[in-house]
Amino acid sequence: MRISKFIMCVLFIFVAVSANSATKFIESNFEEAREKAQREGKMLLLDFYASWCAPCRFMESTTFKDEEVSTILNEKFVPLKIDIDDFDGYALKEHFRVKVLPTFLIFSSDGKVIERVEETLSPSRMKSILEKSLATFRPVIRATNISPTETVTESNAYMNKRMSSYKIQLGMYSSYESTLRFYNEIAGLIKDPVIILHDYKGGSIVYRVLIGNFGSTTDAHFYLSELKEKYGIEGHIYM
Repeated sequence: MRISKFIMCVLFIFVAVSANSATKFIESNFEEAREKAQREGKMLLLDFYASWCAPCRFMESTTFKDEEVSTILNEKFVPLKIDIDDFDGYALKEHFRVKVLPTFLIFSSDGKVIERVEETLSPSRMKSILEKSLATFRPVIRATNISPTETVTESNAYMNKRMSSYKIQLGMYSSYESTLRFYNEIAGLIKDPVIILHDYKGGSIVYRVLIGNFGSTTDAHFYLSELKEKYGIEGHIYM
């Protein structure tokens, strides 16, 4: 009887700790979340997702339950999920030109987009991105009367710059299970971060396995030649 009570106590503590370590996404809309971030001098994280997105579900059960990631998001950010299948969520998806899932947008505390990430993030990769954002852009507490036109213009300019980078596509699959198997094989060989991109082709869902973030096709071609020479890995430039 004592053993049973002890086990139940341990389970209760485990569940409580797990719940506390999860990321607490706020229940709000975009405008309210942006105003909250500005009032509190925090950054705003938008997580664009859908219930049918397998990488999104994977991150929900891993990355967003990681203790270090959750602590940063809960204390330094205003995290908000955007369901692209909702009416308002779809409008935001179109406004910010979200083409793949998951996509993450990070806004500074004064309402400007400072980071756009279009990939499935591991806890360590997410932590690195969040810490970089916090180190680069200091929180600013200010009134919430930013001009929408100014914000959209600067956001679009930033996104155009981000979207001009090049990656190398190592593989593309219609099955997420096949994608994960290939991902694990590649990740075991290459030290650089390998990402999975949820995309569409011919009206069907596909998963692209990508690596790198190059400023020119010359740099991408040089890296691709090294992959082929060292590991016999084929691929092509993806923008």
